[in-house]
Amino acid sequence: MNFVAIIGIVENLTESTLNDNRTLCIKVEKISQDHTDADWYDIVNVNLDKEMFQQEINNISRGCIIGIKGRIKFINEQMHLIGERVQVF
Repeated sequence: MNFVAIIGIVENLTESTLNDNRTLCIKVEKISQDHTDADWYDIVNVNLDKEMFQQEINNISRGCIIGIKGRIKFINEQMHLIGERVQVF
């Protein structure tokens, strides 16, 4: 099964080089308890279909909490996360 679920804080939303889509950068909390205050999160990039998620993209701003359901896809031998469902909280 190819399934990814992520909840995080929006860091950035940029134009993607893949098919005129958008790339959403979100901060995701690390589960390790050994991190410092400056190292409590990882940055995860998620590709969003610009047309499918137009309403959600308009509501996304830096610092908002977002949930994403998606899948992993290999493009040019690189792993990409593809958003299939987006929830802005």
